[in-house]
Amino acid sequence: MIKTKVKFHPLFLLLVTILFYFGMGTLFWDMLFCWAIQEGGYVIFTRRKGLSVRYWLFTPLGIRADFVSANIAFDKRLRLHFIGSVFGILLSIVLFGLEQKNVAVLSLLLAGLRLLPFLPLEGGRICLEILGKWKGTLRAASWLTKAGYGVGYGLCVFGVLFSIIEPSAFLILPVGLYLIYVNRHEFLQIAKNLYTGMLNDAEKPLREVIVSGKETPFELALHMNPYEDIYFFRENLGGVSQERVMLALFTEKDCQWVWKIANQKDFGAKTYQFGYDDME
Repeated sequence: MIKTKVKFHPLFLLLVTILFYFGMGTLFWDMLFCWAIQEGGYVIFTRRKGLSVRYWLFTPLGIRADFVSANIAFDKRLRLHFIGSVFGILLSIVLFGLEQKNVAVLSLLLAGLRLLPFLPLEGGRICLEILGKWKGTLRAASWLTKAGYGVGYGLCVFGVLFSIIEPSAFLILPVGLYLIYVNRHEFLQIAKNLYTGMLNDAEKPLREVIVSGKETPFELALHMNPYEDIYFFRENLGGVSQERVMLALFTEKDCQWVWKIANQKDFGAKTYQFGYDDME
């Protein structure tokens, strides 16, 4: 049985300190209430899909639930990313009915924030799922983490400069710093999740990718996503499985190592009669 833990990111504590320093304690409690409803509703719904929470993380961008990996179809996973925002919108409707307009507007704003196309927000996850299936998960992750870096640095500069005019704008700084921090680590986490997804025994569509044989393991890995089994072929020559490519990537092997066994074994071109045994 997995025990659920609660973690607090240091930048969340910095955000809370700044809020209370500027006398915005009420805003903090309202934000915490909206975050809890949105993420709590999201988790309750996703548990019905087989996902379980490893730990809760409090961040400057809200409460984030870290899930234990589960094999979920692409279309279902895509829909799940919208659930938190849906709960936020429903909460705002209830609050408007109770004439709590300020909290209702805050809930709407936070629901919209979740869908911005930056990691680790749900909007970024949606972009990762769509672009990843189209262009490869790691290639999409590279684009999105670079975008997250840019937004993070932009918020830091804006927060520092604008705080000269309005000191409370300093609140933006923890958010910008968190985006920089999380995107620095997000790519490796996505790569780990991709590799874990490949090890699942679930049946997936097969796809051939024709390559020159000179690509590095990283360049080959850019084609991969969790929803397909990909085999890499050189024209009229043997091929290798995606598992072997990821193994080469994580053990820092070069392209010669990747193709060595393919040259030794007579797999034949354009065939799927090989897989895990090419890692032997």
